[in-house]
Amino acid sequence: MIADYRLQITDCRLRRGLIAVMAALAVVLLVQPVAASLCVWRSPDEDIAGIYNADSYKTVFEDIGDSMRARIEEKLGYELDPDETQFKFFPVFKAEDQVGTVMTHAGKGQFGVIEVVVAVVDTGTGAIVKAVRIQRDREKAKEAIRSKEFLGQFKGMTSADGFEIGTDLNTAEEGAERSSQAIANAVRKLLIVYDEFNAPGGSGTQ
Repeated sequence: MIADYRLQITDCRLRRGLIAVMAALAVVLLVQPVAASLCVWRSPDEDIAGIYNADSYKTVFEDIGDSMRARIEEKLGYELDPDETQFKFFPVFKAEDQVGTVMTHAGKGQFGVIEVVVAVVDTGTGAIVKAVRIQRDREKAKEAIRSKEFLGQFKGMTSADGFEIGTDLNTAEEGAERSSQAIANAVRKLLIVYDEFNAPGGSGTQ
């Protein structure tokens, strides 16, 4: 009986300890910043077919050093997110020819994370937007920020353009200025990053 009692006490303590660890882990996860560079491309086959009429892609990981980070941040006008030490590029191919590159970004909207897909083509002097799509969001203006009227504004834009909502671009709808700006910021950031990697002497995305 004594042995059974001790076993029950030990079992209860283990369960309480496990619960405490799980609760602490949940708190840590909740307070972590948005992992911008961890945005996963969720529908690659559908996107490359719909945007580029292409049939394949590959994944390229590019690390950024201190000097490149400084150049990107200077162009952005603000610091990169702490987790943005590496960027993913997805060169897209039709048969053997590269027809563009896709990048993704997770930005903070008004009601949560907005996952943005940016498809670009290289002009030889920099990237130009071919299409922008929203993968996942929790915004109240869900339909508006996914609309052709809003996302279509980005087509043809480069990193040298203005991306200010209300000045250079229209908001998706009244009241959705914050989420609209988050998307615009994501597009601009990815264009700047692409151009930095593909500038003369850069590492490239091949």
